[in-house]
Formats: sequence, structure tokens, C-alpha cells
Amino acid sequence: MKKMKKVFLVDFDGTVTKVDTVDLMVKKFAKDGWQYYEELWEKGEMSTEECAIETLKLMEVDEKKLLDLLYTIEIDDYFMEFLNFCRTKDYEVVIVSDGYDFNIKAIMDKYGFNIKFYSNKLWFEDGIIKVDFPHKSKDCDKCGMCKLEVLNRYKIRGYYVVYIGDGYSDFCVSQHADKVFAKGVLEKYCKENEIPCTPFRNFGDIIEKLKR
Repeated sequence: MKKMKKVFLVDFDGTVTKVDTVDLMVKKFAKDGWQYYEELWEKGEMSTEECAIETLKLMEVDEKKLLDLLYTIEIDDYFMEFLNFCRTKDYEVVIVSDGYDFNIKAIMDKYGFNIKFYSNKLWFEDGIIKVDFPHKSKDCDKCGMCKLEVLNRYKIRGYYVVYIGDGYSDFCVSQHADKVFAKGVLEKYCKENEIPCTPFRNFGDIIEKLKR
């Protein structure tokens, strides 16, 4: 019998990174008032796209300042070890993020790894910050980047899908994964909604559980 292929879909902000890169850039560079949009987004009363567009109007930052900030951010102490472990097992690892490609590329550049990812887009044009949402769902406008659609693409191809995450944009996709590793608000959500999940603190915990 052919062995089922395994893919790990991994949230980025607060999961791969120790802090949420989008949160950090907003707190650092946005004028007061962003908290209101953040609250609406957390309650599900505002989509990621709407929240991003309104928040970016409050941002005062250039490309260099943003890169300088991103290069200070650390990743999970065991994430590189996790990538190596998955390589030896021939597991695929894909980042799925409701954050920005600009941030992900900066962190990958800092730590010298390069893996496939899906995210929203952010770039600078004549000194002005711009965003786009090429992976949003046609059926739902909650997230800027639909993680469920990525999961479904792997499912159709016969993959066993493991999801790893910590936040609000992970709620929907966690209901459809074959296995979930959760921390933070995702862990709380899974427990409250009786979604089977394995709690973790860091990728070291995940490696240990996978070795068993």
C-alpha cells in the first residue's frame, strides 16, 4: 500500500516567529486609532483586507525602517531543527499566513531558509506602502489569505495535512486538518469547540511528538 504524503501547513506570525510581525509594525509605525480596527477584526466584524487598508492609512514608515524592524525579530528556537527533521522524513512544509510576503521574505533572508509560502502581498511604491490579497476566498471575506483553500488543494492531491498555528486566522482551517498542533487563542478555540488538537509551546515539542 502506498504511503500517504504528509504536508505541514504552518502559520507564520507568532508561530514561526516569536512575535507577530504585523502587530509589531503596526505598534511601531501606526498613529493612534489602529486599536479600534484590530478589535473589530478580532471580533470578526471586519475582514483582514478592510482592517489592513484602514490601518495602513495610519502608518508612517519607509522600506528601510520596516526591514530594520523585521531583522530584529527572532524565530522559534527549534524551527530550523523542525525544517531539517521534515526534510529527512520527506514531509513538505508550507507557510500559510494572513500576514505579508514582505515580512516573511525578510525573516527567511535573515535566517537563510527558503520554503514555499502563501500570504498577502506588501510592497512600497514611490515611498507609499501598498497591499494586495491574491489568495482571498471567493466565498468568504474573513481572511485576506484563505488557508482552507490551500488545505483543500493538498487534500485533493491525497495528502495527510497537519496544521500548526496560534491565532484567529487559524480557526477555520483547524476544523479541516487531519491533525492540529495549537497554542495561544487557537488552542483555546479548539478546546471550546471540541476540535482535537495537540498543545505545543515550541517546535521542539512538535519534533518530540512526531518522533513518538
